[in-house]
Amino acid sequence: MNIFEETNPYIVKKGDSSLPIFDITSNDNISLFIPSNSNIKKITLNIKGSGQVSILETCENNIIDHEINIFENAKVHHSIAFFKDNNEAKYAVNMEKNTEYQGALADFSKGNNTLDFVCNLNGEYAKSNWNLACLSCENDVKKMSVSFFHNAKHTYAKMENYGVCEDEGSIEFLGTSSINKGAKSSATHQNAKIMVFDPKCKAKANPVLCIDENDVEASHAAVVGQINEDHIFYLTSRGIEEETAKKLITLGYLNPILRFFNDESVLERMSENIDGRF
Repeated sequence: MNIFEETNPYIVKKGDSSLPIFDITSNDNISLFIPSNSNIKKITLNIKGSGQVSILETCENNIIDHEINIFENAKVHHSIAFFKDNNEAKYAVNMEKNTEYQGALADFSKGNNTLDFVCNLNGEYAKSNWNLACLSCENDVKKMSVSFFHNAKHTYAKMENYGVCEDEGSIEFLGTSSINKGAKSSATHQNAKIMVFDPKCKAKANPVLCIDENDVEASHAAVVGQINEDHIFYLTSRGIEEETAKKLITLGYLNPILRFFNDESVLERMSENIDGRF
């Protein structure tokens, strides 16, 4: 259901049209859709209850500023798709005790996009998982920053960022994971991988760990590397054209993000975005 629908039993809307605040309360599993809207400066979501709230969001040429407050025991699945360029996306997720947040962003669009995602794990046993897939071709510039701040005991965060860079495209991943004083028995993990097809590509992955407590788990991995030529050779030796081989390898690298999206029209548009880049 569209989050802007007036008749919605789970939602109370406050604020004005450019700065809306939505109080979402449900003990059941519900699905919400946030369409692209260039007239909104900032959206605040206050999510309460023991159910799972699944949010699907599409972004097209937007300046996006979201604050998502997840109250005790609530669960959120948040899927974001960039379909056009010039998105400047900023997300702040604040998590209380026993909450779960699963976020996924797919950016297969043409052009330049930026992301600044910050998750504050403020309550004990808050758990967050983040997944990102990004494609940069031609002269695209994609800059993606993802940060986790562990502010309570027994919190958990994991980020998985994957990118494919072709032509003269540019991808930059910045991952920051901080376990602050007092956040004992917490765990934070991050993984960033960028596959580079062409010599003029620009790809960078910068993982940062800031640990200010003992009795914790923390790890990071960052890999930027060229495509394995043996894979291209294997496919072309079986009659597949080189461009098609590149596409198949790209799809295999980025397709795992699709499991976080279950809307057929959105999945179709994602496929069209990828097809349009080759």
